[in-house]
Amino acid sequence: MRFMPMLPEEIWRRRLEAEHAEMLRVGEKFDCTPDFASYTVSVRGPALYKNGGKLSRRDSHSVQIALKREYPYAGGIEVVWLTPIFHPNIHPGDGKVCVQLLNDWAESQTVASLVKALRQLLVQPNPYNALDKEAADFFADRSGDVNRVLGIDLKSFEATPQPLKPKIVEQ
Repeated sequence: MRFMPMLPEEIWRRRLEAEHAEMLRVGEKFDCTPDFASYTVSVRGPALYKNGGKLSRRDSHSVQIALKREYPYAGGIEVVWLTPIFHPNIHPGDGKVCVQLLNDWAESQTVASLVKALRQLLVQPNPYNALDKEAADFFADRSGDVNRVLGIDLKSFEATPQPLKPKIVEQ
């Protein structure tokens, strides 16, 4: 079993209070538990999701951010995308967000900076850390369509295209 560092409880609780205060200060739209350890955050940004047999655009998303007892150290945070999404770096089964984003976590980062990074992830998917191979292949093969519908540039995206191509529909 691997040892995970933890702040003393009183300092950890103060950190959670500071995170909550910063989220209020920067004006993020969110709900949180009374102990400030779990957030449901509204993240705005263009993305695709499966709508029956088609892909549609969505601009508003709900994300669950859980600050575990090991927070603020690496491994002390869990991020789950709650709204359906078709994205290379978000697991299609459970909505967990790419591990690389969380592995690069540093104690000096905040929940507000994480929300900003999630917005960035929407417009700059990382093909080299794909959790959804179908989405990675689709984004690589149909980068022009993705760019047109979402307004994001995927020129540097490299993956092997799938022969079956779902249709993108704009709503």
